[in-house]
Amino acid sequence: MRFLFHLLLLVGLSALAGAAWVAHRPVAVAPLTPAPPAKGNRPRDVVDELRQAAIKRSAPLEISEQDLNRHLASVLAGPVREPLGEWAKFERIAVELEPDLARLTLVWDVHGQRSTVTVDLTVERQEKSFRVQVVGGSYGHLEVPRGLLRPLAPMLRKLSQALEPDINALFQMNQVRVAKDKLVLDPRFL
Repeated sequence: MRFLFHLLLLVGLSALAGAAWVAHRPVAVAPLTPAPPAKGNRPRDVVDELRQAAIKRSAPLEISEQDLNRHLASVLAGPVREPLGEWAKFERIAVELEPDLARLTLVWDVHGQRSTVTVDLTVERQEKSFRVQVVGGSYGHLEVPRGLLRPLAPMLRKLSQALEPDINALFQMNQVRVAKDKLVLDPRFL
């Protein structure tokens, strides 16, 4: 009986050690590409384009994954609060767009080692408002159900506060659709 207990304990500890190893392996994140030269040598202002499209109710607007990542890299920056500030540094958010799914990968540098957390989101319209729902994610390569992403809730709340003007401009559209490598936004009335 004692042997069986020790064997089960060894298997359980091995599983926990394996899960910790998988969770600490960061996922690959595509590097930021420089913006192509635009008219007047100014980078594309995504938020201004959203606001103009909402006012004019013009044709559908597409925002590429690269433009979205460049915008987020330019808008989001900030130190990590103490006591973690001396160990960890926030690098960026990388967005991957798949049909009906936006995958946000948050990247940190922890003592020279890259660490990642991925959150999968869906966006759907419900009458006059939009609902963004967390459907899953991962810590490093360890995929977890959405309930285990609960410790990220305060960080996601702070992120949404930092991006509030951008989110408000985005949800002025009448239709927001996540497609492969792009956001398709339609400001026209349905």
